[in-house]
Amino acid sequence: MSDQERELHEVNGCLELLFTLRSEFAQWLGEARDGSAREALENVLGHIEALEREYRTRQNELREHQATRS
Repeated sequence: MSDQERELHEVNGCLELLFTLRSEFAQWLGEARDGSAREALENVLGHIEALEREYRTRQNELREHQATRS
C-alpha cells in the first residue's frame, strides 16, 4: 500500500467518524432544552462540519491524484 493509499484510507475513516459525531450532536441539539446548551451544540456542530469539509477536500485531492496515476 502506497503512502497516498494509506492516507486516503485514513481520511475515509476520519470522515466516517465525523459523520457519526455530527449525527449524534445533531440529535442532542434537537433534545437540548435551554439556549446555552443549544448554542454550545451548534458551535460543536459547526466545527465538525468545517472538519468534514476539510477532509472531503483532501479526499477529493487524493482520489484525483490516484486517477491521474492510473
